Amino acid sequence: MQGSDDAVRNYVHKLKFQVKDTLLAARYGFNIRNIWVFWKGIIQAWAVWAFFAYAGFLAAGDSVVHRFAAARMCPVPDGLFMTNVPSVILLVLGTLLAFCIYMITALKVSRLTFEQLRGDQFFSEADARRFCRSNWKAVILTPLAIAAGIVTGILVIFIIGLIGRIPSAGPILAGLLSIPAWVLGLFLVLAFVVLMLSVFLAPVITATTKGDTFECLFEVFSIVTSQPMRLFRGIATGVFMRVIALAVFSVFAWGSVTVVSSVLYRTSGIQGFGDTMESGFSRIAPEIVPFYSSIFSPVSSTGHTDSSWDGPAGLLVSLAGAAVFLALWAYWLSSCTAQWTILYLGARYNRDREDLLLRAEEEEYREFSRIHSSTRNDGDRTVE
Repeated sequence: MQGSDDAVRNYVHKLKFQVKDTLLAARYGFNIRNIWVFWKGIIQAWAVWAFFAYAGFLAAGDSVVHRFAAARMCPVPDGLFMTNVPSVILLVLGTLLAFCIYMITALKVSRLTFEQLRGDQFFSEADARRFCRSNWKAVILTPLAIAAGIVTGILVIFIIGLIGRIPSAGPILAGLLSIPAWVLGLFLVLAFVVLMLSVFLAPVITATTKGDTFECLFEVFSIVTSQPMRLFRGIATGVFMRVIALAVFSVFAWGSVTVVSSVLYRTSGIQGFGDTMESGFSRIAPEIVPFYSSIFSPVSSTGHTDSSWDGPAGLLVSLAGAAVFLALWAYWLSSCTAQWTILYLGARYNRDREDLLLRAEEEEYREFSRIHSSTRNDGDRTVE
C-alpha cells in the first residue's frame, strides 16, 4: 500500500452499488481460478456423497458391486434403501458433509471475488484457504442455527397440539394459544425463506465482513427483511445475464468438441469422439439422465451414431466429457457466488452507507502502517 490516508479515501472501485451491478456477475464469475476452485469442490462433494450413499446400500444389505454396475458414480436410493434407518442416517450425513463442502467452497470463491472487486488480482487460492480456516464456522453454523430455530418453533406448535388433547380444558387452552401459534407460524415461514437465502448469503457476508456467527445471522435477517425488493430485482437481473453467459459458454464448448471430433476423424479415422464425449456425464451417472443424452442438449440422444471409442479409450473420453460438464456447472456456481457478493455489497451500502470494499482497504492500510511504524529502517523490530 502506498500513499497516505488521503490516498485510501480516494480509493475507487467499479461498483456503483446499484441493482444493475449484478450484471457484472457473469464476467466476474468467468474467472479460471474461481471456476477451478468450484470444479474441485464439486468433485469433492460428489465423492463424499457417493461414498456415503454406497455405504447406505451396503447397510441395507444390497450388493454394492451390482449397484455400481447399474448406477456407477451417482446411485439413486430406492425403496429398500429408504426403509432402512442406518442407510437413511448415512445418506443424511453424506448430504450434510457435501453441503458443508459446497459452503466452504462458496466462501473461498466469494473471498476471491471480493479481492477481485478490490483490484487485487494476486490474491491466490492458497490465501483463500487460509481465510477459510479462520472464518469457516460462521458459514456452517448460520444455516444450522436457523434450522435449529425452525425445529424449535415446530416443536412448540406440536406441544400446543398435545395440550389440545387434554380432556375438557385442552381445546380451550389450545384456542387461547391460537394467535401466538399463528404469529409463530409467520416467523417460521420467514425463517424458512431466510434459511434458503442463507445458503447464498452466509458465505458472502463472512467473506466481506469477516464477522462471527452472530453478525452473520443478524446480517442475513436484516438484509432479507429490510430490502426484499432489492434482492428480488438483483437476483432476476443477475440470473438473466448469467443464463446468457452460460449459453454462450456452452456454445463455445460444443464448438470445441465438434472441431476436435472432426479433426480426429479425418486424421485417425476413428469416429464418434464427439458423441462419446457429449454423453460422458450420462455414462457415469446413468440413473440421473438418459444413457445417451448430450451435455449440450439433454433432451436429444447421441446413441444413433456408431462410435469406435470403447474400452479404456471410451472411458477416458467419457470422463473428459463429464469434466467439461462439471466445468460448465462450476461456472454457473462461480457466477452465482459473484452475483450474491455484488448484491450484498450493494445492499449493505444502501442500508448503512458503508462501502465494505473501502473498509477492507482502510483496514489493510492501517495494518501496513502499524507494521511499518514498528520496524526500524534497518529492518529490526522496535521494542514495545
